[in-house]
Amino acid sequence: MEPADAMIGCRLRVADFPLSPCKEFVMKLKVALAVSALVSLYSAGAVAAGDAERGKALYATCGACHGQNGEGLEALNAPALAGQEEWYVVRQLKNFKEGIRGSNPKDIYGMQMAPMAQILPTDQAIEDVAAYIRAMGE
Repeated sequence: MEPADAMIGCRLRVADFPLSPCKEFVMKLKVALAVSALVSLYSAGAVAAGDAERGKALYATCGACHGQNGEGLEALNAPALAGQEEWYVVRQLKNFKEGIRGSNPKDIYGMQMAPMAQILPTDQAIEDVAAYIRAMGE
């Protein structure tokens, strides 16, 4: 039997070999750099949808509990907001509006916050307030 005959039916695929530690490191590094670039773009406001100037006027009601400068008021158990990331503020306000937060009678402070979130009439208003809150921390 010839050596070539012994190889009939044997096909090797790249997936049959594990990545070398160096190649695995390079792949992980590429993923980390891509994630880092996205975070940097978001932090720089490149993908921010809110308008901080419009959000300033909408924030007036929020300031009654969270402070006019977003510093929070411990007496009301209202946390500081200044500089909070936009995505987080947007998600929390939407959770309050949708009843995901603030609907449990045991959540006293959440129940106080839920009707305040209803004051913001649109998703754009929520985005604008979130942009203003983020800008207060700069």
